[in-house]
Amino acid sequence: MADKPVISIVTPSFNRAASLKRAVASVLAQTLRNFELIVVDDASTDRSANVVRQFQDPRIRLHRFDVRRGANPARNQGIVMARANVVTFLDSDDEFLPYRLERTRDIMRQE
Repeated sequence: MADKPVISIVTPSFNRAASLKRAVASVLAQTLRNFELIVVDDASTDRSANVVRQFQDPRIRLHRFDVRRGANPARNQGIVMARANVVTFLDSDDEFLPYRLERTRDIMRQE
C-alpha cells in the first residue's frame, strides 16, 4: 500500500481463530476505507494466522510471534508497525460497528 493510511488498527490475538474472522470482517466493512489492520498473532496454536491470510486484502498485515509474549507486547508490536498517525485497538473477540473508524477520524480532526 503506497498511500499512508488515515488510521491503523491493532488486533492482538492468541488462539482466537473462531472469533478473529468476525473481527477482521468488521474492519473490512468500515465506511472509512483508508486504514491498515495489523494483526499480531501471539504464537497461536490454532489456525488464527490462516484465518487472517484468507482475507487477502493489502490493508491487512500479519505479524506472528514465535513464542507467546502476551497481549501487551502484541499491542506494542502493532504500534511499532503502524504507519498512520492515529492508532486504535480491536480485540480479536470483538467487532467494530461500520462507522467506527469514520467517527474516530472526525473526532481527531476536531482536536
